[in-house]
Amino acid sequence: MNCKRYAAAIVSIAMLFAVVLHAGAATFPDVLPKHSWAAEYIEDMVSRGLIKGYTDGTFRPDNPISKLEAVILAARILGITKSENEEFVQAALEAYSSELEDYDINYKAEVAYLLYWNVLKLSELPSYIGDDVKNTAMRRFEVATLLTKVMGGEKEALESGIIILDYADSDTVPTGAKAYVQYITDKRIMQGMEDNKFMPMFEVTRAMIVTMMHRMEISMEPYIEKATVVSSGADSLVVRKAGENADTEIEVTDDIIINIDGYASSPRHFEKGFVIQLQYHGDQIKMIEGLSKRNQLEKSGVIKNIARNKGITTIVVTPTGSAGETETSYELDEDCEIKVDNKIVTYTSLRQGNYVVMKIKDSKVVSIIAETKESSYVGTITDIDLSGDTPQITIKKNDGSLATYTLMVDAVVIRNSVVDQIRSLSVGDRVDVAVSAGRIKRISANSIDRTFEGIIEEIVISSTSPSITFKISGQSKKYAIAPNTTFYVDDQEATIYDMRLGATATISLKSENIDKVKIASTVVPSQLIGIITSVNPVYNVITMDVIDTTTGKTSSQTVVAKSNVKIIDNTNTRVSTVKGIEPGRSVIVLGALDSYGTYAANTIIITQ
Repeated sequence: MNCKRYAAAIVSIAMLFAVVLHAGAATFPDVLPKHSWAAEYIEDMVSRGLIKGYTDGTFRPDNPISKLEAVILAARILGITKSENEEFVQAALEAYSSELEDYDINYKAEVAYLLYWNVLKLSELPSYIGDDVKNTAMRRFEVATLLTKVMGGEKEALESGIIILDYADSDTVPTGAKAYVQYITDKRIMQGMEDNKFMPMFEVTRAMIVTMMHRMEISMEPYIEKATVVSSGADSLVVRKAGENADTEIEVTDDIIINIDGYASSPRHFEKGFVIQLQYHGDQIKMIEGLSKRNQLEKSGVIKNIARNKGITTIVVTPTGSAGETETSYELDEDCEIKVDNKIVTYTSLRQGNYVVMKIKDSKVVSIIAETKESSYVGTITDIDLSGDTPQITIKKNDGSLATYTLMVDAVVIRNSVVDQIRSLSVGDRVDVAVSAGRIKRISANSIDRTFEGIIEEIVISSTSPSITFKISGQSKKYAIAPNTTFYVDDQEATIYDMRLGATATISLKSENIDKVKIASTVVPSQLIGIITSVNPVYNVITMDVIDTTTGKTSSQTVVAKSNVKIIDNTNTRVSTVKGIEPGRSVIVLGALDSYGTYAANTIIITQ
């Protein structure tokens, strides 16, 4: 596998298929043409949940980034939000819980994860998350230091020898930061500002940090591999990577972090059969991590062969999960417990074609549960995962138990008495499933229909999980868009692209899937861009010359500022009230036409 090409492809796919329309996401009214150098990075990182906008619908690109915010973002770049890292994050938090006990922050997991990655040292915590500094702005030389550590380049930076900074103000860079500035410059993550000055004391803005972090992530090319330990030594490991049939030897150097259960460890403690995770940056392994509780694996599949030779029983199983897996041979432990259709038996009762669920510890099967019959269950769908090679559905059965199944390639899907596709199924559907060999052979679902009103808060357009979030009775609720979801504006059929943030909508649901969304064009919010011509602070009325962005023509528009109007001043004048807005100022106004045709503003952004 070409690791770099694979990682780059993943990033490209994420950018292509995760378009998010949200008051705090892809399109922000205060991300202006002057921020064009950062716009695509902001859009990408917001769409992936690495950074968010504010509740008023702005991103505030020129706001300084605080030290705590920078720490949180660094942890996210390193993968704290990835599902495959979830248990390791929890282990790190438990390992450093006592050291973080006295810090008054809500993001201890992020800090623990950076300690786990050796990005931060315990002695450095007061300078990042201490009460007196956590909300202070990060300066450029501090960001250079943090990013170098996140990239795992601190040792290289400090051992680089002679440092020559090609900046006009290199003498102003603190001595202790020069090696980091050199490293991050060489990696083209940070560059000079005006007149080729590094400006080490300049406060880094949100737009700047997103740009730097995005460049860093691309440079790092992070990805993860699973493996099982075959043998271990003082400075090496022999592993079998997931999906491969040959062993790989890993030379464990001082540059590779070794963690077990959240604590620093050594390769020797990875015993044979230990399941590990390899964290890569490009072609280089940066961390090898494991959890003791993961020593016992669970594998499922269909028996292809079972045999006994010289006292050793082996079973060959064809997996029913990921399409990338291949049949594998396992050795049965001498005390392996075997059940067939809930009856304890010996291995001689197992037959080719039986579906089995196996527990594996130290490379040996310690228990087998086999099914020989087709089973039927009734319950409710609690989760649908379409992200992998094989769709998976989790069902809460009527007896209260949870079970996750994959679907056969030719599985029959029926919803509301009509033959349908799996993407039309919804969380909350009542289902009757027929399961054979651990996979769903047939599923019949019935939706629970509801209708209500809400305000559109977020629209996510995605190839895998499109959705709309509504504010209903003061609470935000997210619902999935189905392939047959219909949209209407003024009772005329429309598309998802005609929906607007802030619009009051009538929503019809089938279980947790959206069946129909209706809005009225008269209440569709919009934005006005133009120049203030007059202000009446007594009645909160503003007159402005509005610029038509399509034709370039201007027209006069009267705007009534709501009592709770939000004023955002992106200049240095710090205007906070309608009274303070003077004629001649350039503004972006967010609001909507009311039923009387009056434009009511809920947000006014001063841009110049």
